[in-house]
Order: sequence, then structure tokens, then C-alpha cells
Amino acid sequence: MILIATYNGMSYIREQLQSILRQDYPDLRLLVHDDGSTDGTVEEIRRAAERYPDKVVFIEDGITFKDAKKNFEHLLKMAEADYIFLADQDDIWLPSKSSMMVRFLKEGEKEYGRDTPILAFCDCALVDSQGHVLSSSMSDIWNIEPHSVTLELLLTRNVVCGCASCFNRRLLELALPIPCNAFMHDSWLALVASAIGKIIFVPPTLVLYRQHQKNTIGVQRTKFSSTLLRYVSAPEKAISSFRELGRAFISQAKELRYLLENLGFKNSRSYLIVSEYIDYRTGPAWRKVRYFSKFRKDSFLKEL
Repeated sequence: MILIATYNGMSYIREQLQSILRQDYPDLRLLVHDDGSTDGTVEEIRRAAERYPDKVVFIEDGITFKDAKKNFEHLLKMAEADYIFLADQDDIWLPSKSSMMVRFLKEGEKEYGRDTPILAFCDCALVDSQGHVLSSSMSDIWNIEPHSVTLELLLTRNVVCGCASCFNRRLLELALPIPCNAFMHDSWLALVASAIGKIIFVPPTLVLYRQHQKNTIGVQRTKFSSTLLRYVSAPEKAISSFRELGRAFISQAKELRYLLENLGFKNSRSYLIVSEYIDYRTGPAWRKVRYFSKFRKDSFLKEL
């Protein structure tokens, strides 16, 4: 099942729906919920639902959130499938995306068991508003090794895009409800999978991620030189943004620690990692040095 949360996406929603409906996966079903669009998005979705009634289900319940995270959570609570995809309204899926990612998920369940929460994700190519490729790999932009995404990394950066993810029902059951303090729905799902399950990288680039002025959360380069440039050009704004982001990730980490406690993982390595991250972000300087030397040294060097 593919979940699409829309809001004023008329410019690109038709192309995205077409790319999803052309997927080579046979058991395709789209569940769409709009968040109060005023630009023709609703009419475009209705046309798709009328043309493909066996594949497109438009939930018109009159509920609006004006918040992408809450809109996706609303859809997640209605999902009944064994495997769930999240789709942005403005991207383009390559034809084999769904079939290949489901195959990796099923292989993961065969290896680790169906009761294991598993999330699979692929790389994205970054394109502009017209669909022209800006970068062939978002992993390169973020300067990460996608084969080895760790809980330590996910506590500090959201590098698993919802539009590039697919996860099994067990993860959905454990991750809901999404805490109010979760940074975003996709960040929370990746954290839960990493902390108590498995994250699997699917090697091919299977999504064209569209970067434009109306992105809820756009893509920014995170290499040291770009970060330094932002601080030099607008230091007060950069510092304020950094602190706000830091507070958001601390709050999300606390929610994850609470979940681990409730699920009986208080003695797990994941619980220790999360607790040490919280101590690092909220404690005295000596804790920051210890955390940096233990977890973050390699990640920092990759930023240079």
C-alpha cells in the first residue's frame, strides 16, 4: 500500500500519480488524503480515483491538519497492508521501485523473522522543478554511506527519506502513534526500525526527489564547507537554526527512549546509545567530549 499525503501539490501531483500507477508491482493500491488544498489538487486526485477505482482510494473525510507529519500519521493509522510505502506529492518513482523494495523487505523478513520491524530504503536522485537531474545521489550530497546507516547517525540527522522507504506491518504497529515531539514521521520510523529492528539499504536509485521552493523540508548539503559558509554569511540565523534543530532531535530522542522503556528494551544497546546521546546533548562539556570520542568521530571526519 502506498500512502500519499497532499497539500497544494497541483504542479506535480499528476506526474507523481502517473509514475506510481506505472509501477511493475502487481498488487498496487494508493491511499490518498488531502490536507485542505485550494489549488486543484483535490480535483486531480478525484480524476485519478475515478479512472483507477481499483488502485486509487481518496479519503475525503473533511479532516485537515496543515501539517505533513500529522497528515501522514492519519494515513498510517488507516493502512492495512503488510508492506507500506510513503510517497511525496511532487516526486517521480522509477518503474521498478515498489517491486524491488518489497523483494528486499521479504528477504529481510525471511532472514530476521516476520516479527522483526524492518524498513528498507533506497537512494534518490535530486532533480529541479523541471525534472532536470541536479545530483545522481542524495547519499553523496549528505556525505553518508547508506549501507551502514546507524542509530547513532539517525539520532542526529534525518537521512532516510520517507519517499524512499518501505516498511513492514510490524514496524507500523510499534511506531504508532507518532509522538508529537518526533521530528518528522519518516525520521521516527527510521529511528524505531534502527533501535529495535533492521534497516536495509536497496542499492539502486529508485526515486527522483524534486527540489523546489515549496518543499516542506528541502535537501541541503551538509559538508563542512557549506556549513561554515552559512555561519559566516548569517551567523545569528545559522546558530538559531542549529539550536532549534538540536532541541527537536533531543525531544525526539527522549520519545524513543520512552518507547524503548515501554517495550522492555531498557537493558538493550539501543537504549544505552539513546541515553548517552541525550546526556551528551543536555549534559556538561565532559560528557560531550566522551560522546564525541565514542560515537561521532568518524561521522565528523566524513563531513570535512
